[in-house]
Formats: sequence, structure tokens, C-alpha cells
Amino acid sequence: MASAVAARVLVLGAALLVVFPTVVGAQAEFQMWLNPELGKQIPRADYRFTYYPDRKVDNQETHLGLSEHRVSLFVPLFQDTANEWGFSARTRFEDIDTRARFPEVGGRFPSELWDAGATLSFRHKFDSGWIGGLALTAGSASDEPFHSIDEVYYRGVAMLRVPQGERNAWIFTLIYASDEAIFNQPLPMPGIAYVWVPSDRFSAVIGVPFSSIEFKPFETLTLEAQYFPIRTVRARATWQIFQPLRAYAGFDWDHDTYYRADRDDKDDKIFYYEKRLTAGVRFDLRHVGFEVYGGWAFDRFYYEGERYGDRHDNRIDVGDGPFIVGKVSVRF
Repeated sequence: MASAVAARVLVLGAALLVVFPTVVGAQAEFQMWLNPELGKQIPRADYRFTYYPDRKVDNQETHLGLSEHRVSLFVPLFQDTANEWGFSARTRFEDIDTRARFPEVGGRFPSELWDAGATLSFRHKFDSGWIGGLALTAGSASDEPFHSIDEVYYRGVAMLRVPQGERNAWIFTLIYASDEAIFNQPLPMPGIAYVWVPSDRFSAVIGVPFSSIEFKPFETLTLEAQYFPIRTVRARATWQIFQPLRAYAGFDWDHDTYYRADRDDKDDKIFYYEKRLTAGVRFDLRHVGFEVYGGWAFDRFYYEGERYGDRHDNRIDVGDGPFIVGKVSVRF
């Protein structure tokens, strides 16, 4: 039973990553954070390619299309039954084809956008069974990454897991991100959540600032949803056709941010928001996995400003359209 519970909690950790990508930054590093078993991390890497064809830009005589490349790597540095040290790195590169301009400042939209960073993480299991963790990330998201200190971000996550019986636990977090503002300031965000796993078919993380739920009405069907305030949502239904092959469909709403190197106000960022209807298949062998999915992206827009309230100013709206993704994952 303990291994089944650990597997379910591992899924919750992955779900938490999906709803909080801007702070955590690396999937491999955060997947295991909620797992009560230490010393079982493995090296892994993945590459993902995404293609959006040209779509019309509203109120401008131009289109916008892009190709995106993402690479991530995780390496356990040291681990035993009480301690885990890990290192992860990831890079996202977007090659953008457009002549769009920001309506107010008049600047040309960048032809390239990058987000590159690295994370050092540590977990320790105390004699009481409590688990403490810390992850520190540094990176740069910009059209000219690491152009200056103003294009560099720093992020940190501290977590304490307090078990409640064999399956459940309280999770206390403190999250800081220099590029995420609360009340117009990059302040630490405390959080508390309860991990509830009443059975092998149902699990939930209920709390602030994140929540998730997973339900398996049948052995081959998994329904899941995650939410992170205020505008990150993920819902998915996954069908296991046979052991290595799964098909899924879902909905996502999320965003990315970047600093333009030649911006006038150093607090301004380029925000990109979109919603997606997605369907795909995943084939996993012991050491390698392949995934292909696609769908329809809508409600797509960029703007440059300090916060979400600035989204009606200096805005570039992009037409709805299809996208396709291919991904390869390797586990060593």
C-alpha cells in the first residue's frame, strides 16, 4: 500500500508543477517534492517542439507564427533515504515570424524570445517523518537573455510536509519570485494545503495558493484538474489504451512573461496569454517516452505592462488557430 500511496502523491507533485510553472521552473526537480519516499530520483531529460502557424494580428497588416523549442534536464547530485540534492536546467526558445508592433510604445515585436534558468534543490526527511525542502532558481526571460541584471529573475520555494496518517499530509509553502508581483511588489507568498488520499482512485490537494484533484472512475480512465490563482487552469481526461499507450484530451489556460531588453520601464514585461483545447497520445517505455498532441489555441494576446490590469494597453491580439507538439523524454 505504501508504494501505491507514494505513486499517487508523486502525481500530485507533478500536478502542482503544472499549475505553478513560473516559480518552480523545472519538472524533473519538482515531481518528487510531495513524495514521502526519498532516495529514488533518477536522471531525466526531455525535448519538446511546438509549432503555431501564421495567424492574423488584429488591427495590423501582419500575421504572427512561431516555433518553440524546450529542453530540460534533471540530475540527482546526492541521495539516500534521508537527503536529496538535485540540479535541473531548462531552456525555452521561441522563433517568431511577425512584423507586429506594440500599439503604444511603437516598438517592433521581438523575433526571438528566450527563457533559460537553473534550479538547485534539497530535501531532508526528519526522524519525525516530516520532510523539508528548498529550491532556488536563477534565470532570464527576454529577447536578449542575461542582457543586464534587469532581465534576470530569482525564485525560491520552501516547503514542509507534515504527514497525517499513512496517506494524508499538510503542506506548508513559502514562495518568492522576483518577477511575480503581489500588491505591485515581489513579496513572498505563504501557502498551506492538505493532501487527501482516501483511496487509490481519488486524491486531492486542497488549499492556497494551489489546488488539484484526481479521480479514477475506472482503472483505465483518469480525470484530473488543477488550479493556481489567478489565471492558470488545467483539466484533463486520460485513457490508458494498453500499458505503454495513453490517449488524452483537455483544456489549459496559462501564460508566459518576458523582459524586452530595450524597454523604457524596467518593471514592464511582455505577457502572453492563451487558452487551449488539446488532444494527444503518449507512449512510454522504460527509458524513453514519446508524445504527440495538438489542438486549438484561442483568446491569444500579448501586451507589455507591469501587471494583468494593463492588458488592454499596448496589446497585440493574435487570431485563434491550431498548434501541434512533439515531445521525447529520456530516463536514465
